[in-house]
Amino acid sequence: NHPYSSGLDDSPLWDEGMPVESPDLNTYLHNQMICLGRIAELLHMDNEAAMWRRRAAALVQRMIQHFWDPQAGLFWAIKDEKPIRVVTPFNLLPLWTGSLPQEITRPLVAHIQNPDEFWGEYVLPTVARNDPKYNPETMWRGPVWANVNYFFIEALLKTGKTDLAGEIRRRTLDMVMAHDDIYEYYSAETGVPPPRAANIFGWTSATFIDLAIQASQKPEKQSEVP
Repeated sequence: NHPYSSGLDDSPLWDEGMPVESPDLNTYLHNQMICLGRIAELLHMDNEAAMWRRRAAALVQRMIQHFWDPQAGLFWAIKDEKPIRVVTPFNLLPLWTGSLPQEITRPLVAHIQNPDEFWGEYVLPTVARNDPKYNPETMWRGPVWANVNYFFIEALLKTGKTDLAGEIRRRTLDMVMAHDDIYEYYSAETGVPPPRAANIFGWTSATFIDLAIQASQKPEKQSEVP
């Protein structure tokens, strides 16, 4: 209902007003349901575990029905039953469910690897590079956020794209380590934190630690990415 509750304060996804029906919120809800199902299973609450799994599977189907555009290969956010035609990583986030059919997974991964959209030396910009609203210096309108990359690393691991996940992990770690402090976000063109990016930033710090541990535990293969 509000950009602050989504965490995407100044994203162009909100330029048309609010409320917005979004693929990202529904992805978070799906993943929470899966976690609740796992907790219930560990507690031997089998009926409740099955209920949460059913709800999660049904939510994926509703996202496909309501948000998926096969021609664009994206899940659009919706305002007043009309798609908000700005391309962001959040249009790809249902990949994180790990429950999409291959005919949907393939185009989502292709968007990530497209250098005109999300691929590049610094990944992933928070608005596609070829979108008219892309601005690599302005919060949520183009800069790279390490925590968004973290979501997609996990999403790609869930879908078996291990090499691509490892490459995004490596580029994220390199971007953060290139500076003496840890920042809120980084320019998608230069990797330098824009002037308004906060330093000593907790999200980035926590993400960096976990990604560094992952990288130290799992030797990365040579990645077949652009």
